[in-house]
Amino acid sequence: MRKFKIFLDDAKEEKWINDMATEGWYFQSFHFPFYTFAKGQPGEYEYRTEMLEGFGYGKAVNEYLDFVQSTGVEVVQKRINWVYFRQHKSKGDFELYSDPVSKLSYINRIYTLYGTVAVLNLVFALFNGVMTVFENSFHFNSFIAGLNTGVFIALLYPLAKTVYRKQNLKREIALYEN
Repeated sequence: MRKFKIFLDDAKEEKWINDMATEGWYFQSFHFPFYTFAKGQPGEYEYRTEMLEGFGYGKAVNEYLDFVQSTGVEVVQKRINWVYFRQHKSKGDFELYSDPVSKLSYINRIYTLYGTVAVLNLVFALFNGVMTVFENSFHFNSFIAGLNTGVFIALLYPLAKTVYRKQNLKREIALYEN
């Protein structure tokens, strides 16, 4: 089965994939914006998603993926620096991060991605807006400025949510340190 979905929130995507697994639909692959699922036994697997460091390539990434797989976790799909993992529920709880500091590192990667893409879209929106005014070319530049503004606005919510997650985790870390 193929499902059309667009997520700007990694936690919501992971929850949705796990909800599908609870109903017996197991994630197979993602090719933007389509998710592919196979029918199976309800609730057999648990899924986790992760954004790898850098661009998801190199010796350190391969060693990390090999380590995760050595624990019995399956890599379902890796696309650039985004990985979908799953583990059979009979093996117990499935968490990728054993401590708040490593989880904060992950959230910082997500924050950096959202922040960079949001700022770039704001810069391009302003640039194309200025070009529209100075060149009197309302059609193309104003369309691109509007598109960049829309992407910027769409990213504000997941960016704010990531900041909130980051602040909560920092508070949790501070509690452990005291």
